[in-house]
Amino acid sequence: MLLYSFAVFIPILVFFLFCYSTVYHSFEKEIYTSNINKLNTVKNVYDVKISELNTLTRKVDSSPSMTLFQIKNNPADVVSTLSFLTRLLDPLSDIFLCERGSDKLFSSSGTFFFSKILPNYIDSSDLSMDDFYELLNHSESVHVRQVISQNNHSYIFYFSPLSPNFSNPSRTVVFVIDNENLKKLFNFSVEEDVNENVLVFDNDLQLLSSFVPDSKGIVSSHITPLLKQHKGDFSATIDTDGRQLYIIGLHSNETGYYYVKITDMQDAMKSLIQIKDWVIVVTSLMFVIGAVIIMLGLRFNYFPIRKIVSQLNAYSTTRNDELGTIERAIGDLNQLQVDYHNFTEHSEDALYENFLLYVLNSSFNNLQSLNSAGKSIGVVYTKSEFCMASLYIEDIDNLNEIGYSVVVNAIAVNIPKSIECQFKNLLFNQQIVCILCLEREDYSDLIQAFEAILQQLLELGVLATIGVSDMNDKPSLIGKLYMQSCEALEYKMLYSIGSIIEYSQISNITDAETPLPEMLEAFGKHISELKIEKAQTSFYEMMDYIQTNKCTLYTCRYICFDIIQYFKRLSVVLDTAYSNTLDYGFDILEIEHFQTVDDLIELIEQVFQKITDFLNTHKKQQSDQLIEEIMQYINENGLKYEFQISSLAEQFSMSVQYLRSIFKTHTGQTLSEYVNALKIEKAKELLITTNDSLAVIVQKIGKVDVTNFTRAFKKETGSTPGAYRVAHQERNKADE
Repeated sequence: MLLYSFAVFIPILVFFLFCYSTVYHSFEKEIYTSNINKLNTVKNVYDVKISELNTLTRKVDSSPSMTLFQIKNNPADVVSTLSFLTRLLDPLSDIFLCERGSDKLFSSSGTFFFSKILPNYIDSSDLSMDDFYELLNHSESVHVRQVISQNNHSYIFYFSPLSPNFSNPSRTVVFVIDNENLKKLFNFSVEEDVNENVLVFDNDLQLLSSFVPDSKGIVSSHITPLLKQHKGDFSATIDTDGRQLYIIGLHSNETGYYYVKITDMQDAMKSLIQIKDWVIVVTSLMFVIGAVIIMLGLRFNYFPIRKIVSQLNAYSTTRNDELGTIERAIGDLNQLQVDYHNFTEHSEDALYENFLLYVLNSSFNNLQSLNSAGKSIGVVYTKSEFCMASLYIEDIDNLNEIGYSVVVNAIAVNIPKSIECQFKNLLFNQQIVCILCLEREDYSDLIQAFEAILQQLLELGVLATIGVSDMNDKPSLIGKLYMQSCEALEYKMLYSIGSIIEYSQISNITDAETPLPEMLEAFGKHISELKIEKAQTSFYEMMDYIQTNKCTLYTCRYICFDIIQYFKRLSVVLDTAYSNTLDYGFDILEIEHFQTVDDLIELIEQVFQKITDFLNTHKKQQSDQLIEEIMQYINENGLKYEFQISSLAEQFSMSVQYLRSIFKTHTGQTLSEYVNALKIEKAKELLITTNDSLAVIVQKIGKVDVTNFTRAFKKETGSTPGAYRVAHQERNKADE
């Protein structure tokens, strides 16, 4: 009895003390890592949104439909473009645009005076009307400000001065971001819980955003000293209002912003508290199970022996010959064996599954202990090496319809007889795991067998991908082999679905000196400049490099994710002058739903084609509209003294060279020829209808050189201005 107790309870106690210590510290590290990863996700998305605002600012700055001329003459187009841009970027709730010095605002919902629209945002807030007006008209650089209005509703105002240049801004654009909308972008990393919060500070440690309003500023006052003290990642605890808070901080090198995640200590350490509780419960349960094991041990070992002894004693009193005693004893032992078999046969499947689970968890230190545990259920390994293969089933519904046993049989019949194999059902993550024991020279036969297995599964209607681990002779490393097979499966993104991926193929892959970042940068530049053919060439070069050189999965995902982001922002990159007529016949978001690189190539080929068709349809139409606006502006302002071609180019936010080029392309005459022709026509009219001298007339048609003008006038009409007037007067007299 005492021996049973020591044999059962001492290992249980040692095991749970070891597990508690190991798991506790692992969870403590995992809590920190998990919080850092969540906060890093917030930082990355937030930085991307700030970058998108910078890109959007440049597009507004250079858009022909948002110039001072458009603001004064075509306010409806300005409002329409602002409305489109507001819908384009997820967290935006409004965009304001104003000409500096004016009391009028252009919003995505219309044109308003300050006093009509601003109270919706800043009434009863910490940003006064005067402060807003000052930032709107006098800020010389980008300024971000948090605004907390009534009912603790929070906004972020992003002020950015616009061209001609930052030294002499003429317009200001204001992006209004509702903090509630911003929160929705992070609902996968921040819980909807008042006990969890994320704060964003600018590089001057001014609070920009918080997912749960810090109305009293108590939390911020405790965090600011920590931000001054730490430059990179950090964790700390603070006490405020009787609560202990767990603080995680990050600093963004891209924007200079600080990101802080705050969690109530009770919530942050909930897992550890639960571990303590579970350890107590499980330990108690295991002691109960231990007591049951002792009782069963006594029943099936000690008591049967005692029964045999008592029966032998009884036999010896009834029949003295040894043969009769042995016969009756053997008969009783056979009956005990039948009883034991009936007791265990119902749990055989459970014992098999439990044994394989222990194998996957690397619970056996050597082959002898493994075979000792598996012998009772008929699992014995005799080969020298172990290997793991994970079959990922693409359509689990087909598997359920066909039947798990049918699929396992299809796998088993193709495994060579020289290889020992057991199957573990892990269909909760769409996997069937094969635990293989073989000799090293049989590995090539195993790979050939998997090719036959994939073909037979296809005939059954099951599409599968197989990840194969390395080989190892230590049962204690079987769990590591399983992880290798799962990691190999992940590489189906590079090797395609329905393939066999060996861990040895991917384990030596590195990204040393890869040209992919430079290729991605060139691709992004071509996309932003709408050079579609060059972007296509760059895209195919990246995909060819990824498939040929087999870069790491991390790099492949990074490159593919950034390519998708470039396409998602393509609507912003497209010229905003015709973005309000953008054809939404293609859905950019479709390219997110890819599983392999081949899928991504096929999807992006379709997007490239649709973008090319769109640009071919709308680009010429938009250019014609722009030339009409330029000619209208020249007709209205070309005779003013201050008019110059350089000021015309500035008005439409383009260089003088580009302006001259597109004007000549669309009209067939140079810009100077068009302006001079306008001046000559006006001079002819004044020569006929007035008695003004040539010097006075020249002043009325703008800033011109009299000598050059006279020469151009004579070339156009065949006579000097004076002769032209005299000839016209004589003609009138003759007509009279």
